[in-house]
Amino acid sequence: MQEVVVDDLFNIENTKDYILSIQVSLGGFSFTIFSTDENRLLYYRNILLTITNQNFLHLRFKELAENEEILQRKFKEVKVIFDTKEFLPVPDKYYEEQEKEKLAGSVLEIENEIEIIANKISSKNIWLLFTIPKLLKSYLSEHFATLEIVHPLQKSIENLPQLAPGKSGLILLFSSKHFYTVLFNEQKLLLANSFELKHKNDILFFTLSVLKQFKVTSSKADLFLTGNILDGETTIEEIKKYFTSSRLLKPSIDVQINNNIFKEPEYKLYNLLNSVS
Repeated sequence: MQEVVVDDLFNIENTKDYILSIQVSLGGFSFTIFSTDENRLLYYRNILLTITNQNFLHLRFKELAENEEILQRKFKEVKVIFDTKEFLPVPDKYYEEQEKEKLAGSVLEIENEIEIIANKISSKNIWLLFTIPKLLKSYLSEHFATLEIVHPLQKSIENLPQLAPGKSGLILLFSSKHFYTVLFNEQKLLLANSFELKHKNDILFFTLSVLKQFKVTSSKADLFLTGNILDGETTIEEIKKYFTSSRLLKPSIDVQINNNIFKEPEYKLYNLLNSVS
C-alpha cells in the first residue's frame, strides 16, 4: 500500500473547491485530487489489492471510505473511473436509454446484480455502455453528493489527439490485467477494444493484430501510451521500436505536476487526470 503523496499547496479545508478522481478495479483503488484554480495535481494515492470478484468491490471500497478521512470530505466534483474490460460503443442513432439493457445484453454478460452505465461521447456521436455492480453503484451514489461514473476510455475517445494528414492514431491504455486499444484517424473512431494481459508479449501481438486488421502500417500510425504500463519503461521502449512516432497520452488540459513530490511515472497519473478535462 503506497503512502499518500501531497503537494505543498494542498489544503484539506478547501476540498469543496477540488475534483476527486477515483479509479476502481479488481487490482485496487487509485485516487487523485486536482485543483481547477491552479490546474494542478495536489494529492495521489494508489492502493494495490487483489479482489477476486466484482461483487466484493463495494465491501472493499466501503472499508476504505470509512477509514480514509479524505474520502469523507465534500468535493466540487467526484469522478469514479470504473475500470472494466467489458464495454460496448453504440452509435448515437441506435441508442435509446430505455433500451440500453437490451443493447448491452447482446454483447455483455448481464446479471441481476449488475447495472448498465451509459457515457455520452458527444464529439464522436456515440455512447459507451459498460456494467457496474449494483451494490457498488448504490454505495458510491449514497456516499458522494456530486458523482459521475465513467469508463476509462470515455475521455480518451472524447478528446482524441490531433494527427498529421494521412496518419492514423493508436492509443494503448493499460490496466492491471488488461489493456485497451483505440484506433482512429482524422478524429474518426475506427476501433475500441480490450485484451487480456498475461505477458508483455501480448501487447505487441494484439497491437500489431489491430493494425493488420485495418490495414494500417506502424510507420503510418502515431502511438499514444498511458496507464499502469506493465514493466514500465522497458515495455515502452520495446513497443516504440515498431513505431516511427510514439508519445505519452497526456490529458487534454494542461496539468501541473510537481515531479519533485510526485515520483510516480506520469503515464500512471494521466488517466486519472484525464477524467477532469
